[in-house]
Amino acid sequence: MINILAVENDRQKSSVIYSALSDRSRYHLAIVDSGYTAIEAIGLKKFDLIIIERDLSFLSGLKTARSLRKRLSDNISPFVIIGDGFEEQEAEDFISTGVFDFWEPPLSIQRIRLTAESVANGWRSPNDNLKNFGEYLERLGR
Repeated sequence: MINILAVENDRQKSSVIYSALSDRSRYHLAIVDSGYTAIEAIGLKKFDLIIIERDLSFLSGLKTARSLRKRLSDNISPFVIIGDGFEEQEAEDFISTGVFDFWEPPLSIQRIRLTAESVANGWRSPNDNLKNFGEYLERLGR
């Protein structure tokens, strides 16, 4: 079972994430709509993957990622950030929190599942996820 926390305040994106990870025998998905709620959630459960919307209300995606990483300290749960058009400095700021991948809308159900499966299969580094996604696209002929 892969425990996943999605911090997403957009209903359409939440719906895509839910659709991709609705197999309850494989995934346990918790979706919250604010950084503050995410901080509370990680105090209650260990998550294998954390998906964070960049443009959250009240507590931004970057501040949420920083707060979560500080609280997780020795736990290396991978983060994914969702947003449009990341500037270089912003991407570097996110990477410093331990973010290993950036998803730009529209979200891909295949990409979401691939990321979850990479975590389940012993994800070790950001390069693992990007390499696996490239191989997956090659198999599809894209």
